Amino acid sequence: MAETGSPFIQVVGGGRLDLPRGLALVGRGEEADLRLPSPEVSAQHAWLRRDGRTTWVNDANSTNGTWLNGARLVAGRDQELHHGDRLEFGPVAAVFRDPAGGARRPPTQVQQRPGVSYGNVSAGTFNHAGRDVNNSYDQRQHHRYEFTTPEGQAINELATGRGAGRVLMVLGQLAALAGFCLWAFVILRFIASISTSASTPAAEFTPPELLGPPVLGGVPLGVVGFGLFVLGAVVSAVGLVVSKSARERRKR
Repeated sequence: MAETGSPFIQVVGGGRLDLPRGLALVGRGEEADLRLPSPEVSAQHAWLRRDGRTTWVNDANSTNGTWLNGARLVAGRDQELHHGDRLEFGPVAAVFRDPAGGARRPPTQVQQRPGVSYGNVSAGTFNHAGRDVNNSYDQRQHHRYEFTTPEGQAINELATGRGAGRVLMVLGQLAALAGFCLWAFVILRFIASISTSASTPAAEFTPPELLGPPVLGGVPLGVVGFGLFVLGAVVSAVGLVVSKSARERRKR
């Protein structure tokens, strides 16, 4: 049951979606707290956070974007909402209403943005789906946006990815590790040979192979190790691209 005077989202041409305290996910997916059954809305479209008397909106890297008063939001960045603000989740238009905070700003008149459809979405449903809305928003944000560097994204995909992309990443990293070990073995072997040459008579000293002993049809072991390392890195990079592409398709 909604609290008296609590903020809510009024879908244009649709119904009212009451905001719970804490964090709520907006999207068309089954896991969404505030569901908008439109194919143009991403499964995980945006986050709404109600913190005391303040409500924030945050785009979840949606395909068609989240718009506030005609301006597209930057994904992952909080934006405070005020009574009467116009929201657009892709083509779905809505107005933020805060009865207790209505005096802070005059209501914003809802105007149609080109490409936005009004009234083609039903009232939507409020769906907890077992989600604990009292979980810390900051903890969820930290988990979702922690990995921003290429190295961090690769680790994230390796840990959470699924399917062929993850398999390629694992195989590639194993191959790269094996190649590095072979290459390191050749280098250490060469250094050890140079060290022992000091105590060996010059007539008996045999210069070590710089690239290691020949293997695989005469190819030096060091070259094999280096080639295996490069091949593993390439396969791992391909796996990363495949995994990220599959993740983006699942979000749509």
